[in-house]
Amino acid sequence: MNEDRKEVKKVGMIGIISNLFLLAIKFIGGIIFKSQALVSDAVNSFGDVFSSFVTLIGGKIASKPEDEEHEFGHGKAEYVASFLIGIFMIIASLTTLYNSIMSIIENKKFEISYILIFIPIITIITKALLYFYTKYMANKYKNLLIYANSADHKNDMLISFGVLIGIFFGYMGYYFVDGVLGCVISVSIIITGVGILEKAYDVLIDKCIDTNISNELRRQITEMEGVNHIDEVKSKPTGNKHILIIKISVDPNMTVSESHKIAGKIRAKMRENNNIYDAIVHINPDE
Repeated sequence: MNEDRKEVKKVGMIGIISNLFLLAIKFIGGIIFKSQALVSDAVNSFGDVFSSFVTLIGGKIASKPEDEEHEFGHGKAEYVASFLIGIFMIIASLTTLYNSIMSIIENKKFEISYILIFIPIITIITKALLYFYTKYMANKYKNLLIYANSADHKNDMLISFGVLIGIFFGYMGYYFVDGVLGCVISVSIIITGVGILEKAYDVLIDKCIDTNISNELRRQITEMEGVNHIDEVKSKPTGNKHILIIKISVDPNMTVSESHKIAGKIRAKMRENNNIYDAIVHINPDE
């Protein structure tokens, strides 16, 4: 198993364990102290368990090597999983947004307690640690699935911070602040979810490789001995890497063996780039 796949699995397991713990304390605390905000946050933690579970399963599928039916591996599985997380975040946030608006209209009240304050503080600390860990791993391995999990942790941290502020203002008698903060946080999460959907969508519909990377690869191909000119370079994503389809023209008098050697050198050179999974090189006679 590749190192980045192992990290996806680790991130998923850590997320499930931590979110199950937070789910329990939020739900119990919300019921005891009649805090709708904390109960809603517990529902959000249930969604986090789902997201972590999807991360774990998606990472496991994506780690499978190529086979007869999937010749380029299973890398896109992590983008399907990320797409599901993004959709879930948006749906959950729309529900939270509705509940927040209703809490403002109905001016809902809750009981104030030191334990009620302690629970979101524990959540904020836990989620902050998880966020910085997953953010580091996402940047290190350029993995969208870990990034989606990292964004989820950040949003959870913001939600709990909003709950804490709402409790403080509730203590002062301004219960509507809890609903206002809920609306702001919900919109923020929706925006994040849309961003995750957009990134996953780009891969799932085979968006081509970044223009700067493509130009650099073209330059390397052009400078290789025996290449008269490039006819075409296309790319297709597979997971977090791309497959190149390269067409070049060479001396028409060149032997088949010589042209195949050039194709082999180009393929090897392209695969040195961390963004490239493989390269298919087609040789044309230069006329």
